[in-house]
Amino acid sequence: MANSPPARRRPTSAGSGGPPSGSGSSRPVRKTGTTAPAVRSAPLPYNGPKLVVTAGPKEGEEFQLEDDEYVIGRSTDNPICIQDTSVSRKHISLRRVGNGWTVSDLGSGNGTLVNGEQITDETVLANGDIITMGDTEVTYTDVSNATMMVDITASAASARSRAPSPGGGGAPVRPGRPERVRPGRAAKKEVDPATLKKRKMMMIGGGVMAVVLIAGLVVIQSGKEKERQRLIAEQQLNAEQRKALAIMFQDAKNHIREGRYTEAKSKLLELQALAADYPGLSDYLQQVDKEIPNQEHLKAAQAALAEKKLALAKSEVDKITAETTMFEQVNALKRGLQDAADAQSKVARTLLDNKQLDQAKAISDDVLAIYPESRDGKLINEEAVRLIRIRDTPVAPPPPPPTAPPWEQASARFVDGDLSGAVALANACVSKPKCKEMLKDMTEFGNLYKKMEDLDAKGLARLLALDKEISGSRGPSKMARNAGTRAANIFYKSASAARAAGQWARAVEYAKRTIQADPGHAGASNILTELRQKAKDLYLQAYALKDANPEDAAPKFREVIAMTPADDETHQKAQTWLDKIQR
Repeated sequence: MANSPPARRRPTSAGSGGPPSGSGSSRPVRKTGTTAPAVRSAPLPYNGPKLVVTAGPKEGEEFQLEDDEYVIGRSTDNPICIQDTSVSRKHISLRRVGNGWTVSDLGSGNGTLVNGEQITDETVLANGDIITMGDTEVTYTDVSNATMMVDITASAASARSRAPSPGGGGAPVRPGRPERVRPGRAAKKEVDPATLKKRKMMMIGGGVMAVVLIAGLVVIQSGKEKERQRLIAEQQLNAEQRKALAIMFQDAKNHIREGRYTEAKSKLLELQALAADYPGLSDYLQQVDKEIPNQEHLKAAQAALAEKKLALAKSEVDKITAETTMFEQVNALKRGLQDAADAQSKVARTLLDNKQLDQAKAISDDVLAIYPESRDGKLINEEAVRLIRIRDTPVAPPPPPPTAPPWEQASARFVDGDLSGAVALANACVSKPKCKEMLKDMTEFGNLYKKMEDLDAKGLARLLALDKEISGSRGPSKMARNAGTRAANIFYKSASAARAAGQWARAVEYAKRTIQADPGHAGASNILTELRQKAKDLYLQAYALKDANPEDAAPKFREVIAMTPADDETHQKAQTWLDKIQR
């Protein structure tokens, strides 16, 4: 039997080894021994609450909110640091409340805006809210809940699409696309009713599960929304209460600025009854408790000054504490006392000239009670006392003058202002060394005294030194008083000019020289008194600046030191703080 011809191979597509080209399927055939490449899933993005910087030096940076509370500001020790000079060191605070977040301003310099509105209380944040701090803007985002809803809805839809079709069959039927049947294959078997029923039940169960999941998510979201609305309502109520307290506090501060301390205290006590721990309340209460008695003393001093009772007015001024904020009124009152003292001295002088001695003495006593170094007051008082003594005491005959050495007699004549007589007595005993030395000093004194009006400060100082040598323990002479007045006038002009120019230390130095030349000079005494108070005011200003601006406080401390003597308490305090600043 002849061998049968070999079977013919089915033609294949070029280079593929797959199904024939006429086949209804075009799927490629995977080569034997190969595996599908692994698919790497990308890391899930962070969908929790976060802040995104949308403007400012850190634009583009993000900060995830994973803890329960954050402080944001320029300071590097904050959990979130934003290096922006317009942002305060501690600018805002973020706090987790329930499933959301709130923001509070921490007393920043430029304030805080949410969506362009200034906030003064704790404010609930919503997704997309913009927080503005100076030149920096951050956007609050929290898409975790929205992402969760989208994922659950997508999962339910995917489950429904994978469920068997009602007509049976294992693969889902794509809508709008007819099922393709490959040629040469047998028709699919009919699905038995039990299997069909089971598949329907699975599909119904999957749908019910999706509905339950969606309903549960809706309930959760509804609960969150109710909680958010409750928080907003509670915060609105708290905001109204805080606003009312803030208005009450501001009214009290307005009363303080206007000097109505009693009304301010009433407001502060009312605020204390409602909120005992209100920020700054205790400090303002302490201030008004100090200022109320100060104000009473100030009013009493003003009333006494209006009645020309200078000593009473001065005693009330002295009761006002140094740390009072009414320093302008106090300084004005002190200037009024000075003017009243000058006016009263003139009145006393007129009374003395009219021989109304008791009235002149009473007024000069009042002037000296507030300004013990008043030159005019002293002269009037001494003259009034002397005349009253003469008036009230019988004049006894003077005792015979004791026999004294000739140089002593010459010195006594010099003190009385009789330079010619003193020179004649010194010439009479010129053979004695003391007389000869005294004659030499008198001659030089006489030459300087003749041109006293043209002498400068140095020449006047020499004239006063010669007078002291000649007069001895009796001095100074009547002629020296004129020279002292002349020198005092020169120094006083320099002191007044320095004070007008604000050169406090120079003014103090020249005022001291004036007192040395004329111990009873009222103007120089007044300058020293005024600048002593000025030194205290400068010290308080420097003390307030020493922590925040030590470079501004240091020159003020130096000026206080130059204006006060070394044994003065203000001088010593200023020196101590200056040493601390310069370390």
